[in-house]
Amino acid sequence: MKNIMKWYFTLVILSIVCVHCTEYDDYKKYLEGGEIIYPQKADSVKTYPGKSRILLEWVIVDPKVTSCKILYSQSGEKDSLIVQVDSRGGAEDDTIRLFINNLEEATYAFRIISYDNYGHPSITVETEESAYGDMYEDALVNRVLKSKLMDKEGLKLEWYSGDDSELSVELNYTSQSGSPKVLYMPDSVTTTLIPDFNVAYPFTYRTLYLPTETAIDTFYSSTLEDEIEFQTELLNTVAPFAITGRGWWVQGRFGTPTNWIINSAAAQNGNVDNAYGNALSMWAWSGYSPVGSFTNGKIYQTILLEAGTYSFQATVEDISDGVSKSYLVTAVNYELPDINDVETDALSFLAIPKAAKNTILETSFTLDHSAVVSLGYVANIDHAKQLMFNKFELVEN
Repeated sequence: MKNIMKWYFTLVILSIVCVHCTEYDDYKKYLEGGEIIYPQKADSVKTYPGKSRILLEWVIVDPKVTSCKILYSQSGEKDSLIVQVDSRGGAEDDTIRLFINNLEEATYAFRIISYDNYGHPSITVETEESAYGDMYEDALVNRVLKSKLMDKEGLKLEWYSGDDSELSVELNYTSQSGSPKVLYMPDSVTTTLIPDFNVAYPFTYRTLYLPTETAIDTFYSSTLEDEIEFQTELLNTVAPFAITGRGWWVQGRFGTPTNWIINSAAAQNGNVDNAYGNALSMWAWSGYSPVGSFTNGKIYQTILLEAGTYSFQATVEDISDGVSKSYLVTAVNYELPDINDVETDALSFLAIPKAAKNTILETSFTLDHSAVVSLGYVANIDHAKQLMFNKFELVEN
């Protein structure tokens, strides 16, 4: 035991002697070449992708920092930029923003180094970001147009849902006054109504994208052109009027006319009658026709006309005595006005009189500009009454 204690005290004494043998300024050997100074490194670094460019953003609050160097590589070649840092003057001034332009479409690694006025470098801060370009943009697709319909309310467009990175759809069209207009539809919109759309002109659209939520540039799909197609002349206008593929019905006598629009009121009572040379008819007969009588029946076509003066003519096949109310009508619209509105809303009209077979009835109108015009006849048909024509013609005067 005595030997162990002797050895312990000897060890303690030697340790004390060694400590006192170290010079007080021995640490200076670690500072040979001068004291190491580190300026503030780039803080709160953010990146924003763009088209052939990238925006870098970081914060410097150290007043000793006078410049920053940004290092990156492109096509194997190293490149660098120097940003001079003004004296810090407040929170807003603490943020440095730098656009790096003319970049190839690729992902870049950036190294940011701060320097003071003596050239002391900070610790390097690294970050990555991508630049987008033609390859990305060429791969973009347009939002798909599901359907289009032109009626009295305007142009109605139905769209399929957009891509997650889609921003909106840009649609260019011409208004009814002839002025070009632009409409932007967010990606959440799937139905578009354009009340002042002019069908005489096509419309174009393209889809806008952001590759990421933080992107600084918008990218565009290719532009598509579309139009609302209307016939430019009346079709199936002379007896024997052609019928649709559904064929003859009701004791083999009647058929549905091709190219003519029949409203729900006239439904099965507006048709082609082979007992009258396949004339175009409205009629009613209790116990024989689908309905015994009806009001506000319409048969018409809708066409696109250029500016000019026109005469719409209908040649009589048969008009029953006592047809209560009927009109030959033209209207700047996608359908004929209701029978009680004809005299106020029609472009032109003629109250149909009792007339002999082959009498030509006529109503004239003038258009100052191209327009969609509906032409036909509207009537109230009582029991055992009929209104038939064997020819229609639109004459430009």
